[in-house]
Order: sequence, then C-alpha cells, then structure tokens
Amino acid sequence: MAGVGVGYMTKVACSEIFLAGRDPQVVIDAEFNDISPVLDRARLEIDAERKSVSGSVLGFGRSRAVYRNGYGCTLARGGEPEPLPALEPGADKPLADARAGTPAMRDDVDYAAIEAAIDAAFADARAATRALLVVKDGAVVAERYADGFSAGTPLLSWSMAKSVTATMLGAAVHEGLLDIAAPAPVGEWANDKARAAIVWNNLLQMQSGLQFSEVYEDPGSDVSKMLFLARDAGAVAAKKKLIREPGTYWDYSSGTTNLIQRTLRGTLEAKGAAYHAFARDRIFGPIGAASFVLEPDASGTFIGSSFVYATARDWAKLGFLYLNDGMADGVRILPEGWSRYVATPASASDGFYGAQFWLNRPGRNGREKYIPGVPDDAYLMAGHEGQYVLIIPDKRLVVVRAGMTRGTEPMPIVAPTFAAIYDAVR
Repeated sequence: MAGVGVGYMTKVACSEIFLAGRDPQVVIDAEFNDISPVLDRARLEIDAERKSVSGSVLGFGRSRAVYRNGYGCTLARGGEPEPLPALEPGADKPLADARAGTPAMRDDVDYAAIEAAIDAAFADARAATRALLVVKDGAVVAERYADGFSAGTPLLSWSMAKSVTATMLGAAVHEGLLDIAAPAPVGEWANDKARAAIVWNNLLQMQSGLQFSEVYEDPGSDVSKMLFLARDAGAVAAKKKLIREPGTYWDYSSGTTNLIQRTLRGTLEAKGAAYHAFARDRIFGPIGAASFVLEPDASGTFIGSSFVYATARDWAKLGFLYLNDGMADGVRILPEGWSRYVATPASASDGFYGAQFWLNRPGRNGREKYIPGVPDDAYLMAGHEGQYVLIIPDKRLVVVRAGMTRGTEPMPIVAPTFAAIYDAVR
C-alpha cells in the first residue's frame, strides 16, 4: 500500500513540478488531498538540482521519480531508468483566435452563452475545473484557466493517453508498419496458441479476453501495481491469463494499452523505425503540437495508458486531426477512415467504446448516453478525474476540459457544460 501510494505521489509531483512548471508548494499542499489516509502521512523531498522527487510513509514504500528532458518523469523501479535517446520537441503552430482578434468573431457562435457555461463550470467547487477551451473550425472561441494554470501549462492526460496510443497505431498502419487485423506479436505468447491469436484490433477495442483488474482504490490491483511498482508496465498484461475468447467480451484495461505500446515498440524497432521519436515526427510535428510529452516506464516504453502531458491547445489540435480524418495541412497522417474506426463501437461494449476512445451512444436496456444534448456521433478522449477532449463532428467543434473532479463521477458534473457549449454554436 505504501509503495503504490508513494509511487503515485512522487511520480505526479515530479511531473507537475518539473514538466508542467507548477509551484512546488502548491503541488505538495493541494494535489493529493482526499485520496487516502496513507498519502496524508507521506513525506516528499524535492531535489531541484537533480530534478527528482523522493518520498516514503514513515520509511515505508520508498519511491523516487526522476525528470528527463523530452520524456518527463519516470519512477525508478528495479534500478535506474533505461537511458533514452535525446528527444526535443518540434515547432509549434499557433491556433487561430476567433474572438477579438483575427479571424473576426464568428456570427454562428453565441459567445455570451459559452462564457455563461464556463462561468458556471468554474464556480462549481465539486468540479475543480482547471481548463476549458472551445475550438470551432480550428479557431479558439473561448478559453479559461484556473489560478496557477495557463495556455502554456502542460496538462496531465490520465487515460486520455489511450487515445494518443491509438493515434500512434494509426500512424504506424498508415506507413505500412503493422496491420490491426494481424496477431499482435507478443513475445510471451509465442508458444501459447490461444493468446497468440489475439489481434491488434482486440487490444485496441479492449476485447482481448486477458485477465486484468482495473481497480484504482485497491493498491493490490493490477493497475495500481503496474503504474506505480512495475519496471515494465506492458509486461504486466503480457503475462496475464486468457479468461475469455478474444473479441467476445469488453473489459476496460490500462494493462492492454501498455501492452500495445510495448508491442508497438518492438514492432517499430524491428523494422528500423525510431520508436521514441515516432509520435513527435509522425504526429505532433505535422500538427504543430510541440508541448506533447509521453512519459516512459523505467524500461523505456511509454506508459501509453496514463502519462501524457500537453497544453489544452495542443490537445485540441489532436482532436482536430480526427475531425479532419487524419489530415493536417494537406498531409495524411492517419489512414483514411481511421477517425471512423476509432469511433465505431466495439462489438461487446454496448455502444459506449470504440478503439481507445469513448463514444456518446445510448445503449441497450435504457442506458443513457454520457452527454445528453450532444449528438450520438460525438466521441471523446477521457481520463481520470475529468480530463476530456470532446470531438463533435456535426459542428466541427472540439472542447478540451481539464480538472481535478475528485470523490465523484466527473461526467455528470461536466456533461451540462458540454451540452451548453454545443447549444451555443449554431
């Protein structure tokens, strides 16, 4: 319990301080409240010179996270993190601003209604909203940040990272480096006929059939140990038993996404592609989203389930890559139809999950969609405590929302804001 708890604290504190650039005392005082009495007893030490954070609970669960330029923070599990090639961000391309500047304010946007919705969101203490950004046709129409955050602050993805992983797979498919209908080449499955039949698509749609416990409140669960104790996050799922026939049962698993990243790394490196620079060169560079940082585990593989940072504006650019069916400035980055693929319901998901993206479709037996008042074909990147990039095709609208909505399900609190913004765009 102490190891998982302190691992969580040192990793998040390291990233928020050295990557996001937030005030260290604010992070220590406010970031870990209302989670666990164990964390309340933890003590963290910040080494500004070495850019690391260490901690323990009364000497138990000692943990250390280290920052590296271009890679953010990594927990030092099983020894020091593997050395990685130098990685610098590419050039940024600013978003147009359709407010008081150029282009001019749009006559199909009710700015007053959007500002009223944002006022209400920031006034709701339960929501603890940190950022709200509304982008229409690639231009900003509304933007606001909480104290301590700004347009230049990289924001933690939590599980929005899964959609980044899907984007990397799409770029690899576009370049002919893999086929999602083919079996995923996982080394541990070489002599296991049943698991060796799992295809990339099963993994992308969370229908692998592998056993995995995704219970964040339990420090002994697979996800807790994977994120905060394991040196090789993808190996946790790779070693799991097959308990259902692949493609027949939907089961949310961060382990699955980290297995995708681990297997993608092996696939790219076997074909001579530079894994660590792949997302920067094939995705973030072409869309001009220079702030993106994918954080790796100690083995050097990106933790594609949970640990990606980017500014709100750069998250919006990724959303618009999907609205534009994988095109950026006339250049194809993702395969034609990849946007449709990730937004197509996985067969066993009751319509609410695609391929590492959440969907806004109603389900069987009266299940309501996540965001009433927003069309069924909207889909979203979604993460812990209310991190969202909502993609709404019919109005070519992307809404980015970040916050720390803790102690309750975030979407019922955030959904009215999304619906009000949608209504304000004609």
